[in-house]
Amino acid sequence: MHYSMVTMREALKEIGISKGVSAFLWERSGQAVNPHLAGQFKYGRGQNFLNDMLEYCWLAYSKALNASGPQLIGRQGDLWVAQHLQRAQISLADQQTLWDPHTKGNIQVLDKWAPVINDCWVLGGVHRRADFELVSIRTLKNLWDFDKAYHVVTAREILGLLNFGYSVKQQPNVLKLACTDPGKAQAATIQAYHTFMIGKQGMGADSIRSILVVDPALKNEIQGFDRSRLRHVVPPR
Repeated sequence: MHYSMVTMREALKEIGISKGVSAFLWERSGQAVNPHLAGQFKYGRGQNFLNDMLEYCWLAYSKALNASGPQLIGRQGDLWVAQHLQRAQISLADQQTLWDPHTKGNIQVLDKWAPVINDCWVLGGVHRRADFELVSIRTLKNLWDFDKAYHVVTAREILGLLNFGYSVKQQPNVLKLACTDPGKAQAATIQAYHTFMIGKQGMGADSIRSILVVDPALKNEIQGFDRSRLRHVVPPR
């Protein structure tokens, strides 16, 4: 199903987003909304966190839905580099985000963040059956935060895609997730994503076992280890 702003607002309410409590986990400029959004309201707008979240979720979703080409997922440090940002016509030097009209939805760059905003961006790509390119290595630190005991957003993206009809496709120099079940992709919803991730969170770090790969540097070190240097040691009796 494709969302409208009306159906998206109802979905956000169903997963617990409310008018009176902010669900944003990171905000560049405090509770102030982006100037591009504020400028749409000549006489100002009242404080309503549900409406604020809807505006950000809708922007992320609609930009992804209307983009062309692959969407890029991974850690911020790997994504927010000129090589990738240029594909979405985004300049961090100018503090541009998806609010800037000329930018493309191939990368999620906004001035506020919450898991559901990222979920909506992923769903926009899923609903157009876009390919997703992973730009980060699937190591423990890129998938699970052991200090805070939650999924790194890269893991949330990969797990969500695999749940909504996508499969991993390893290609030369790039790992893609491609849609192999269009029915599942079209049926993906905000509520289903939310519920699915609650279940995965309950599994703890075990939930990333199926998507984890050994760091290539460590793998090469293991493969190149000279076993002839090992000495047999007899334990003391």
